Amino acid sequence: DGMNLRLNGQGAEGDPGAPRGNLIVQVVVDRDDYFMRDGANVHVEVPISVTQAILGGTVDVKTLQGEVEMKIPKGTQPDARLMMRGKGIQKLHSGAKGNQIVHLKIQIPTDITARQEELLREFDEDSAKPGITGKIAEAAESAFSSIFGSKPDKQNKKRRRRKDSDSKSKDDDSTKATDSDSDDESSTDGKKEQAV
Repeated sequence: DGMNLRLNGQGAEGDPGAPRGNLIVQVVVDRDDYFMRDGANVHVEVPISVTQAILGGTVDVKTLQGEVEMKIPKGTQPDARLMMRGKGIQKLHSGAKGNQIVHLKIQIPTDITARQEELLREFDEDSAKPGITGKIAEAAESAFSSIFGSKPDKQNKKRRRRKDSDSKSKDDDSTKATDSDSDDESSTDGKKEQAV
C-alpha cells in the first residue's frame, strides 16, 4: 500500500525534441470486509462454537487462493490464533509468500434450553477443583451465573444435608430411648409376676 510504480516514457510530452516523461502510479489497496493486510501477511476472523473450542473440530476458512478446511485443536482458548503458512500475499522480488493468521472467535450462545443449561451446570460442577484452580473455577462460575442466571449455593446444600443428618440422628436416639423404656417396663412386669 502506498508503493509507487514508474512507467518510463508513458508520461506527458516534453519540450520539442525531448523524450516523453514518465508515468508514476501510486498503489492504494482498498480495505476488504474479510481480509486485513499486514505486509505480506493477511489476518481473518473466524467464529467457532463453544463445543468446537472444547472438543476440537474443523472449520472452513477463506484464503486468497480459495476456501480450505482448517483443523481446530481441542481446548482452544478465547482469541486463539492459528497460522496457515504460505497463504498470504506474494512478497515483492521474491518467490515466497506471507502467511494467513486466523483469529478464532468463540461465540457464546445467548439462548439455551433447560437441558443444555443442566448439562453446562453439571460440567461446571465436575470441573471445580480446590486451590488456585478452584479460585479460577469460582471466577468462571461468577461469569457463568451472570450469563445464565444464579447458581444454587453449594454451602447451603451442605448445611441442609447436615441439618437433615442431625435431625435423623436425633430421631434415631429418641427411638432407641423409647425402646429402652419399653424393655424396662416389660422387665418390671415380669418381676411382679414372679413375685406373685
